[in-house]
Amino acid sequence: MYACEEDGQDTPYKTTKSKVDRLDRLTARLAYCISLINGLVTTETRLDRPTLQGLVKDNNIARKTGLSSGYVDQCIDKVLWAWRSYEDRHGEWQYRYNRLVEELQNAEDEEREKIEKRVERLEKNEPSPPTFDHKVSCRLDCRTGRIEKSGSSFCMWMHISTLEKGVTMDVPLNPSYRHLKQLEGAEIDDFEIIRKNGKYYAHISTTRFVDDVETSSYGGIDQGLNRTLAIVLLDGVPREELLYDEKRNLLDKYDDIIAMLQSAMASARHVEPRKLVEYHRMSRKLKQLRGKRNNVSVYHDWLLANKVAEYTDGYTIAIGNTKFRQAQYRGNGMPALRKRIGKWSYGRQRMFIALKRAERGLTTRLLDERNTSNTCHCCGSRLVARKYLDGSSWLQCHSCESKLDADLNAAYNIAAREMTG
Repeated sequence: MYACEEDGQDTPYKTTKSKVDRLDRLTARLAYCISLINGLVTTETRLDRPTLQGLVKDNNIARKTGLSSGYVDQCIDKVLWAWRSYEDRHGEWQYRYNRLVEELQNAEDEEREKIEKRVERLEKNEPSPPTFDHKVSCRLDCRTGRIEKSGSSFCMWMHISTLEKGVTMDVPLNPSYRHLKQLEGAEIDDFEIIRKNGKYYAHISTTRFVDDVETSSYGGIDQGLNRTLAIVLLDGVPREELLYDEKRNLLDKYDDIIAMLQSAMASARHVEPRKLVEYHRMSRKLKQLRGKRNNVSVYHDWLLANKVAEYTDGYTIAIGNTKFRQAQYRGNGMPALRKRIGKWSYGRQRMFIALKRAERGLTTRLLDERNTSNTCHCCGSRLVARKYLDGSSWLQCHSCESKLDADLNAAYNIAAREMTG
């Protein structure tokens, strides 16, 4: 929900110029404080709050920035989060790098050149320590501000401390009906002040408490390419559901339009100056199309999550989690597959499904789906053959001679792993 509008036509939600100036100074000071604290941290620094508070005190950060202790502590939390996230990403990168170097040492001569290129690519993609060169926000909680509801024409207000000691400021918010519905029955934890396109936005974090629901049985979900989801529910008579994607055609249409616009922009880039106006117009249109494509994708993922939550109501569900997408590196000889996988939102779908089920008090887990697609769910044998027919794949087991759709077979195996713990 946005907090104020700095320019443009007058609206009933426009905030006074003095409040906008105060928000400008406050957010700039917070970004400055975060950058100063980040400059004190190195890879050898112990990442805990007492250590950073000691560094801040020794370097007089509060005096340099003119911020209260509450604001400084929130800036410390922002730096801690960034560095801990960096450590997690770098640890994962280091593990992959060590595995690849070990593979290179044991590789045959004909494979060595290919693995060396993979090592070079991985070295270039090493995560870098966090930097805060641009304006950045931190989470504000009850120490420095809060979101309040009101019965006046402005139904919500942002109450925050200013740079002047003992002086606070109230900024009216402009929530939509969807925002208000999301806040119903939820506790507001903290919020961030984000500036975008001349407006300030309040990004609010909430917690909603729901009672756990006793489930009757287990189920598994496998994500695919040709089908969005394969769902299996293990009750008296196992139920199966294949959900086909409803957004693929829309996304393909937007991709075609974007590709045509990019081609036209490439042709107009090296023309005489009088045609540069057309180039900039196409550039703005391209940005709008990309934003609209993303909105369409997110909207359909929400619809999918609602449908899955309703279908799996009353079941403990496991979703197959794989890093197959991350393993599709450039130069693996499968450009078409990389293109299909690269524009699909597997992680977001899993997150939305888990969120919608959590609102119903249902448990959702992520399980490693390794070998679920090449193991027969009936007998556990891996003596299987995979057949492709009419855009789908089938698994034929040579041990028990069973035949089943490969996506459903994987969902059965995921559900069985969840049930056996």
